[in-house]
Amino acid sequence: MEKRVFELVNKRAVENKTKFHTGGEAMERKGFTLIELMIVIAIIIILAAIAIPNYLRMTERAKISAIESDMKAIGTALETYNTDWTQYPDGEWPDCKAELTGATTATLNNANNKTVTGQTGGIVYITPQAITAFETKVGYDSSHTDRISYSVTNGEYKLIATANIGGKTYQFTMLPGGEITVSQS
Repeated sequence: MEKRVFELVNKRAVENKTKFHTGGEAMERKGFTLIELMIVIAIIIILAAIAIPNYLRMTERAKISAIESDMKAIGTALETYNTDWTQYPDGEWPDCKAELTGATTATLNNANNKTVTGQTGGIVYITPQAITAFETKVGYDSSHTDRISYSVTNGEYKLIATANIGGKTYQFTMLPGGEITVSQS
């Protein structure tokens, strides 16, 4: 008889989702135990420890790719400019961007001059917005003019951009033909 009573009480405890204690009393279980919560938190921490560095590396690679893409667009504009004017823009970066955007401050690409094909100057080879986006990505502004360097030597240009990405300094160098090399310093 005692065995039968124990089986009935145990069956009822299981049906009511209760835990049978040694004192013979059934206690209703509401919520999770501390161990279960600690295991879940540990799993979340492990997943975050894996995911966060991967995310940071991914954003770093995306920023590098964006700068390379902008430099390729500038390289295309430089090559097109060279085709029209039979030379690359003279001067430093501010002079180069004035020539490429057809700004009124341009010395060659202005309304007073014509290209080799007879087209009147003031041609926009790349938009000022594209130039500004590139400058923003590398951190170029009035207090950081050293972030972009442009020069022409022996009829060939060299465009160098320096950017701080993810706490590291990257140097992007582009030569005629649009090949870009990236080095970390």
